[in-house]
Amino acid sequence: MVHFVNADGLPMSSFTKDTWGITIGDCYQYCNTERVPYYFNFRVFSAAFTNFLLPWLALTAQLPYETSTPWDNLLSLCLAVGSPALATYSLTLTILNRYSLRTRWHSLHQTALSRAVYDKYSDFTTRIKAIQYLLQEAQQVPLRASQERGWLSSLVVGPKNQAWWRNVQRRLARTKRGVTFSLVAQITAAGVAWLFTVSNGFIEGRGDRLVANQLGSGTLWLWLIPVIMGWITVGTQVGSDSIDEALRADVAYRAKEPPIGSETSATDKGEQRAIVVRSVTNLELPGWFGADIMGDEKKEGPIFNYARVFTWWQLAQTIEMALTVTVNNIATGQTCKPAAEKATVKWNHEGRPEDNLAGDSFTTAQYCGLDLTQGQILAYPEWKEIAAHVWKRIVIASFVAIFVQWGTTGPSILIAFYTPTKGVGCRTAAYLLYGSMATLVWLLLQASMMFSHAVMLRYQREHRYQRTIAHAVLCSLAVITRLLGKTIAVGNTIWLLLTALLQYTGVYDRCYCRGNQTGLGLERGWLVLFKPEDDLANYATSPWAGGVAMSILVCFVSYLFFWLGSRRSPK
Repeated sequence: MVHFVNADGLPMSSFTKDTWGITIGDCYQYCNTERVPYYFNFRVFSAAFTNFLLPWLALTAQLPYETSTPWDNLLSLCLAVGSPALATYSLTLTILNRYSLRTRWHSLHQTALSRAVYDKYSDFTTRIKAIQYLLQEAQQVPLRASQERGWLSSLVVGPKNQAWWRNVQRRLARTKRGVTFSLVAQITAAGVAWLFTVSNGFIEGRGDRLVANQLGSGTLWLWLIPVIMGWITVGTQVGSDSIDEALRADVAYRAKEPPIGSETSATDKGEQRAIVVRSVTNLELPGWFGADIMGDEKKEGPIFNYARVFTWWQLAQTIEMALTVTVNNIATGQTCKPAAEKATVKWNHEGRPEDNLAGDSFTTAQYCGLDLTQGQILAYPEWKEIAAHVWKRIVIASFVAIFVQWGTTGPSILIAFYTPTKGVGCRTAAYLLYGSMATLVWLLLQASMMFSHAVMLRYQREHRYQRTIAHAVLCSLAVITRLLGKTIAVGNTIWLLLTALLQYTGVYDRCYCRGNQTGLGLERGWLVLFKPEDDLANYATSPWAGGVAMSILVCFVSYLFFWLGSRRSPK
């Protein structure tokens, strides 16, 4: 005996116009593999794979990689696809850091352009712009500042380094990733394929499960478009070593140690060591069972920008302080002379900036407020030193990450849930699992970054620090959360691809999935058999329209935010 059900899955005593389908038990009895053998339709699979999945897979090639090894490039791909929240979080932090530079350094630019400074040193505003450009473009690598032998103060104050700064900016501008034909072609292909799916769904296939699969699966990848366009807008370097090469390409000038004779040059020239990519000066630290405790902060690549939020801010703040002290000293007419000369020497308006700022390493460091005896400038700020606006950036970036993650995963869940049979089935559960795991990856890696920062603070305070039990626990948490997060990201990437393949191979059309046994169970599960397309269309049109509208709105709003945050860059 066949058990009929209505649109809500409730049993019916007889077949009427309100009958929608049969129970899942009847499906198992009459449509099992013995009665209806599984048949793989290659034509359907190849058409669906080519039209609805392949364009999105090709578009992942436009994600920002620029790491130092092929393995890290592959890991970067898995982190982005396995956790769009993490990719969006790193992108948003990068944009907010740039925005912070523009707003916080505005007064610095204005002071440099004032008559009190411009008449004495007209090129100093150009130097400020070049330093700002370096800080905003070099977020994808771990930069370190060093005052050893007076290098940083010489780079900030020394007029002879004007050409060096100008060349750094030019090189970074030349190696900045821009809009390419391949980018336009791949975004267009993926977008057009998705639009055709939407058009076909609302014109001819409303309520059809196959079209719902294609629409939900495509919507799940839609985050790629605003995130990739956001990275292009904010700008990344085309190669992993372009920043290091820009910093090391030209020789720079360093103020000599005192005493300096009156007839000798006050500067030496050589490879600058004030601002370096960390791989140049590796810090050897004990690991935790062979695993690195420093985390992703030291890894090159835009996807790892999330781990540099504190160290980047520390570097930017240090340089901002040095520039502010320097520009204020120029404004008040203070000169930078060797220690042997009188400190009361007035600014010579007839001379060149080199004549007024030709101090030794000691007086040059004093002139910009840096301590010559400090040597390596601390990279990790203490928790109490981290400004409130840094935490505010983290909160905003977290909100945007969740907005993009669930603003594109949510519509896929909505479409799958409300397409008859209504409820949590294989597709809905698969999308829900993907979104949940993607969010968990972001939370774990965010926690790992915090643990690694706490660990590195201990070593920074004491160079010969002996690891205590509490410190060992922090090390273990930093490593475990990072490895667990990355493992889940790789698994989530595989799960996303596997879910699409299962849909296109017809595995989800078996009784278990069609009857939504995942959410309804064996007793309440049922599947549609007797309703024509018009009835299915009336049932599914509103959820489909809502899901599509929501995903489009999320993509538009998120990219608008990325664009507004990146649109004013120093030239």
